[in-house]
Amino acid sequence: MSEKSAPTPAQGPSPIGEISQEPSAFESFLDGNQKKIVIVGILAIIGLIAYVIYDGMQDMANKKAAAAVADARTVPEYEAVSTEYEGKNAGGSALILKSQLQWRDQQQQEAIKTLEEFVAAYPEHPALGSALTSLGSYQQQLGNLEEAKKAFSDASSSGGSTSSLALLSLGDIASQEGDGKKAKEFYNTIISDYGTSHPQVKTLAEQRLKIVGVEAPTLAAPKPPAPTLTPGGPTPAATSNPVVVPGSDPAPFSLIPTPAPLVVPKAPMPAEATDPAEATEPAESTEPAESTEPAEATEPAEATEPAEATDPAESTKPAESTKPAEAPDPAEAPEPAEATESAESTEGN
Repeated sequence: MSEKSAPTPAQGPSPIGEISQEPSAFESFLDGNQKKIVIVGILAIIGLIAYVIYDGMQDMANKKAAAAVADARTVPEYEAVSTEYEGKNAGGSALILKSQLQWRDQQQQEAIKTLEEFVAAYPEHPALGSALTSLGSYQQQLGNLEEAKKAFSDASSSGGSTSSLALLSLGDIASQEGDGKKAKEFYNTIISDYGTSHPQVKTLAEQRLKIVGVEAPTLAAPKPPAPTLTPGGPTPAATSNPVVVPGSDPAPFSLIPTPAPLVVPKAPMPAEATDPAEATEPAESTEPAESTEPAEATEPAEATEPAEATDPAESTKPAESTKPAEAPDPAEAPEPAEATESAESTEGN
């Protein structure tokens, strides 16, 4: 090889790459801003700690507020909670519960005023739709249909869990006013928009669709039932006293009048038969006309005649035979002389 063709160092092959021994740009940045980075890190840690503390305090405050709402039982207690936690969810919840107590205690206007105050002060409250639905229900029960429709309309557009109920109430009001077409629109909106999320309200809407425009049948008043007679009970409108048979149970439901009992007077007994003075005289004691008097004792006409038997004056008049004879003095009874004298005086008469 000639000298001309020998390679020179300048014409030799160049190296593929060179390894730099200088620090990289990132390392240079870290070296230049090391203090700043440390300060930023410390501040971030402090901020994170402060957020955790704040969040914990907020959580504790919310729990405390929720406990205060749960512990309240009366209207003044709910008023105190709503004032203490004004602007917070707990304060709004206290107002809703306060309105419920007022409505229960027949303070309708105060309950409506409380709900209107809640709607104006807590437009972002999670229970706004529920409060509007309650407000519409209160107005509807008081007959304020225009105010009720406005409250239900706001509740249906709030997107809350009671939106379907608000639409159902709007359909009921429309049906009540005779606007069946509008009522069907509300019911169909429930079926199409809340068919899967609110199945129970959807079922109610379907049931109402079947009766829209259907008039309720008029039923005649039922006749009063016939009175039933209960043994042992009072007899309704009895015209006479029941018949009571001696020796048997009374028949309380018999309407047969009781005839007057037939009273047969007994034959009068002669007063002379009981006279001890006449009884001692054999001649007069054996006289048939004066001792027995069969004609009067066996007289059938007087015994069977109804007029004389039913006459209370005659039936109750004591017979002559029942009149006790004058008893003689026991001291004079054994003296035969006086008894004979009395007999002789009787014969003389």
